[in-house]
Amino acid sequence: GTSDFLKDMTKIMDVFNMNASVGVVGLKEMTDEIYRGIEKHAKVVPADEIVEEIARVKTPKEIEVVKKAASIADIGFRAFLNNARIGIREYELAGEMECAMRQAGADDIFILLSSGRHNYEMHEPTDRRVERGDVLIGEITPVCKGQFFQLCRTIVLGQPNQVLREKYEMLLRALKETLKEVKAGAPACVISKVMNRVISEAGYQKYCYPPYMRARGHGFGAGSIAPGGAIDDNTQTVLLKDQVVVIHPNQWLPEVGYLACGETYLIADSGTERFSRTETKLYAKEEEE
Repeated sequence: GTSDFLKDMTKIMDVFNMNASVGVVGLKEMTDEIYRGIEKHAKVVPADEIVEEIARVKTPKEIEVVKKAASIADIGFRAFLNNARIGIREYELAGEMECAMRQAGADDIFILLSSGRHNYEMHEPTDRRVERGDVLIGEITPVCKGQFFQLCRTIVLGQPNQVLREKYEMLLRALKETLKEVKAGAPACVISKVMNRVISEAGYQKYCYPPYMRARGHGFGAGSIAPGGAIDDNTQTVLLKDQVVVIHPNQWLPEVGYLACGETYLIADSGTERFSRTETKLYAKEEEE
């Protein structure tokens, strides 16, 4: 800890003769005061790509932490399912999920959660009360010792109609077909291309691009997103062995609204390794007053 971050940091720079150039990660988040303070001592060089490249491949120790984060995400989903009920507010439901994951060891948590008969997106929880027949969608992302894990799931409060079942089955099929093509050495764009092909063949080509969906996936590097901002048809970055990647055909469809489906995988030589124990399916919960 320090009461004067800039003063103490520049002292360290002087001790180690860091007066030529210094690599800095996170310039976009850096305050002007800190940036100019560093600049007085050395030339500032963006180093985000260097750190992201190092962080893409997980060490055995980091993979064990990711597995721990996966178990925490499973606990978060159980809290999501168990506490979903008529009358609860979205932020109260998110609070139950966060409490459960904090108790399980999460250091930080990011939750998107939406409810309604026809959702348009996943967003930060609001004060809306859950109603009978709602579709609840959640993106559950706990962080453990710097490692992220993400789980995307959909819950119906009541019995889903046939149309909703069919559309969710389409997303499950898109996920299954995508996983057949994902392995070390494949370009990351294969995730987007295969998903878009399956969904397009079902008659939804128009909806395979923003604003009807946000991303088909992304990696977890030094922060919450790598490689790049998201994986799309043009992402040529090659997937690497022991890289951790989120794969999710999250999608808005005109008949049923936005649905959440997918999770985080470890890239292996011949495919992927699944971390989560939560079944990938459309969940239905009988309505309760």
